[in-house]
This record gives sequence, structure tokens and C-alpha cells, in this order.
Amino acid sequence: MGMKWWWMLGILTIGGMMFVNEAWYGNSAAFGMAISMIVVTLIGMKQVEQHHRIRRGGFISLLIAGAIYLGLPNYSVDEAEHRLQQVHENVNYVEAVGVVNEGWNPFQPNRVYLFEIDSGDRVLFLPDSGEIIKTRPPM
Repeated sequence: MGMKWWWMLGILTIGGMMFVNEAWYGNSAAFGMAISMIVVTLIGMKQVEQHHRIRRGGFISLLIAGAIYLGLPNYSVDEAEHRLQQVHENVNYVEAVGVVNEGWNPFQPNRVYLFEIDSGDRVLFLPDSGEIIKTRPPM
């Protein structure tokens, strides 16, 4: 198994994460940690002897999978919409809004989902806690 193979796998993984993040999570998933782990691993693998690569690769893959899992918000855009539809008749997903995180947690989503409900009111849905916050109507 040459290095090329590892790079292909790493790039496919990162591509897949970015796709899922955009398609389902409005880019709110905090994948920075997982992506940097993959890149560091790919660079570091060159130094690892061939016969250690598989075992070490397996261990690192578990760590990366953990980072991906932790980086995923609890709610995708669809799930958020579904929760809001149980309370409101009209629910429209507007966009994912960037937020500044208080404190340093690499796995905290840096976006929240903005929905428009019933009479044009807007609510924010926090993808990690599922909390719903009413916003002031736009002037």
C-alpha cells in the first residue's frame, strides 16, 4: 500500500466531510480539528515504516473518527426544521448564521440555523443544544 493510497483516502475523507457539512449541517459542523488531524497524519505517515503504517493508521483513524463525531452538531438542518414544524405551521429555513464562540471548544458549532416561522417571525435554532431563540423582527 503506497503513500498515494493514503493521500487519496485522506482527501476523499475531507471532501466527504465538507460535502456532508454543507448539505446537511449548513456548514455548522466543527470539523477543523478532524481535518487538521488528517493532514498531520498524512504528512506524518511518510516517517512511519511500512509495516507499522496499517496498525498506526488504524489507531489514528479511530481518533479522527472521534473528532468527526464530536464535531457534528446534534441537529442537522432537516432535524431542526422537523422540530420546529411540530410547533409552527410554516417553517422556512433561511440560512446558517455564523456566531462567535465564547470559550475555546474546537467542537462547538460556529453557526446557528435561522428559520422563518408563521407570521414572518425569525427564530434561531442552536444545532448543538436544540435550543430555539426568537429573534427581533427586522426593522
